[in-house]
Amino acid sequence: MIRRIREHVAGHNWFAVTIDLAIVVVGVFLGTQVNNWNQARIDRERAASYRQRLVDELTFNSRQFRQQIAYYETAKRHGLAALSSLEAVHEGTGEAFVIDAYQATQIDLSPPKRFIFSEMVSAGLVGLLGRESLQEMASDYYLSLAANEPQMLESPPYRDILRRVMPYAVQARIRERCGDRIVYHGKQPIGVTLPEYCTLGLAVGQIGEAVDKVQKVPGIAADLTRYLSALDQKLALLRGTARQTDELAAALRKRD
Repeated sequence: MIRRIREHVAGHNWFAVTIDLAIVVVGVFLGTQVNNWNQARIDRERAASYRQRLVDELTFNSRQFRQQIAYYETAKRHGLAALSSLEAVHEGTGEAFVIDAYQATQIDLSPPKRFIFSEMVSAGLVGLLGRESLQEMASDYYLSLAANEPQMLESPPYRDILRRVMPYAVQARIRERCGDRIVYHGKQPIGVTLPEYCTLGLAVGQIGEAVDKVQKVPGIAADLTRYLSALDQKLALLRGTARQTDELAAALRKRD
């Protein structure tokens, strides 16, 4: 094309030169537009991929939060039963009390997933989520996860006290027969659960010793009361965060 233009210039064929230049300009314009369209398509596909991956991550978190809610509700029921026994100090308190007192201390420290959003932040790709309000919604959600961590990890003294005074053999049997069980959604593990009912099969003397040691701890009922209060706070956080998770996932799915 350049050689043709030179030949036309040399022959003072200005009309042909004009045509040649027009062809070059149109070619460059079309080439640029094709590149722009192709890049726009790549950006749209990339944005859709990230949004879908983020929705998948949020869906996992939602299932995990709800499993943790069920887990801590079970722990709370055990704790309330143990507290009732401690306050009543009635005859017949035995294996059930030992199980309740221990199961109240069970914790699920499974962290929510944040990898996809963290990847987007580190790569400067948060804008792919869409409108600014949606970006802000996502940012606020992940900030709230970080803000909730200290309270979710809080463990008032009752847990340490109980596990320090209860005979190890009894604790080991509870973990063996009444401990965490992995919960799956399809083939994907989403958390753990505690059995509502279990038996230990220990000698009456072993159970009696465990009951006696726990009940004789000064202020144990007050410590359990404080622990139950912490469980209530964890449950409130989990319920609120589960709602936030579903709201963000729904907003990403219906993005304009």
